[in-house]
Amino acid sequence: EAAMDLGARPFKVFFLITIPMIAPSLAAGGMMSFALSLDDLVLASFVSGPGSTTLPMEVFSAVRLGVKPEINAVASLILLAVSLATFLVWYFSRKAEANRKRAIQDAMEQTANESWQAPEARTATTA
Repeated sequence: EAAMDLGARPFKVFFLITIPMIAPSLAAGGMMSFALSLDDLVLASFVSGPGSTTLPMEVFSAVRLGVKPEINAVASLILLAVSLATFLVWYFSRKAEANRKRAIQDAMEQTANESWQAPEARTATTA
């Protein structure tokens, strides 16, 4: 609301303020849903119709029939992709946090310097 009061358009507010604020929650929700989807084999087998398969059902069928190298490769790629996404989210959030702290520290130092210089300027003009 403050950004819109200062003249920012809703589209800009959404992408520059809202998305960065909810990004950690989106990442955590995505990882949690991925982990829980691998656990829902029984539910997926009851709910899915004939001819439709989900990833957990495909993995279970492959394990039951014997693990093929393709399944190992797919599982490795999925784990690699999730691990890479987790690392990237961690890295960029850490970098953004460091930049934010540095900007706050710089602003505080600048404000402190200006407030200390202001009394000197006042005494010089009155003398």
